[in-house]
Amino acid sequence: MPTTDLQRTAYTVECFLNALRLEDSAARTELEEALVRWLADTAQPKVDHLIYQKGQVSCYSRGRVVKSYAVPQARQMQTLWCNRVKLSAIDGAAFNNGGKLVLLGTAGLMLGMPGAMAADVPGEKKQRSSNNNNNNNNNNNNG
Repeated sequence: MPTTDLQRTAYTVECFLNALRLEDSAARTELEEALVRWLADTAQPKVDHLIYQKGQVSCYSRGRVVKSYAVPQARQMQTLWCNRVKLSAIDGAAFNNGGKLVLLGTAGLMLGMPGAMAADVPGEKKQRSSNNNNNNNNNNNNG
């Protein structure tokens, strides 16, 4: 697998685990490495995927679970799907009642994405930054 594909896979798995709201720990690092390796080594990269549902991450190949990992510390109520390049919430009922992957999107998962930490900045700090930008703009317009 080319380095750029491996990096993208690792980023996607990191986003997947962030969406599960898993805290950084040695256990998370081990799980992340195992999932990235599995996705990187799969025979069908466009078909093989991960599913998170009810405290369990399962690795699906050719429609069957080939590995699974318990993640009782996950704080995500939605069912999530992930392949090498994409992440989405899915309809858990449709998946349970026939294995259908009905992708619902990532809108509610974006807070778990790396680089989305601006949402965690306290209001006072956001306000100060905004005021600095306004002052800079005013100075540029007056000079």
